[in-house]
Amino acid sequence: MIYERLHGTFIGIVATLVDSIAVAEFAGYWLHRLLHSDRFPALSRPHLIHHFLRYGPLQPMRAARYHDATDGRFSLHNIGMEWLAPSAIILSCCYGVMNLLGISLVYESIALCTLVGWPIFMFSYLHDKMHVEDFWMTKVPLLKGWFQRARRMHDIHHRSVDSRGMMDTNFGIGFYFFDRVFQTSAKRHRPFNWTGYRAAIHRYGFVEAELLYPRGGSKPLFDKNCVRRGRR
Repeated sequence: MIYERLHGTFIGIVATLVDSIAVAEFAGYWLHRLLHSDRFPALSRPHLIHHFLRYGPLQPMRAARYHDATDGRFSLHNIGMEWLAPSAIILSCCYGVMNLLGISLVYESIALCTLVGWPIFMFSYLHDKMHVEDFWMTKVPLLKGWFQRARRMHDIHHRSVDSRGMMDTNFGIGFYFFDRVFQTSAKRHRPFNWTGYRAAIHRYGFVEAELLYPRGGSKPLFDKNCVRRGRR
């Protein structure tokens, strides 16, 4: 029986990889949206340390090294529980569905490895390097254009604050297909929402962020690597 379950074909393996990446992107998109929704404050607040205290809307988006938002709390490498706990539930559901469908063991193994590996690559490695100066992808001709466009979209995600203080655009990391499908894609910065920004930092108790905006109502400090401001 186990030998029958080990059977696989090249087309089947490729299809499994493609399908698993699509599922991982879909799940990552909605999990990222959940972390910004405030439906579960215990998940949202840890994630928003990254968004308001490490790489806030008024701060530079890049530095010589990545500023880890998981310092002082439980994490695997730099992935906090706000990502780990929901991801474990999603992975368990995927495993259960594949078992119910009687998926071949080889395809099941490929799918599970991809469902773990792709999010780690996208939401940990690639995401973190978007906040690091002189990342190697900016020097590779075949990757430079794609990486810079993806990084620019991520900059907009960090700086698009609505009236409630929520980041509400560009939840993908390297690819923004589901942002386009669910109409959360933005290619330009919109006018900065001071009211929403102040509401957010007070709601989550990020009092340190008070020091990051001027009292005189000046414009936000967009760095040189950011695209020009404007409406979506």
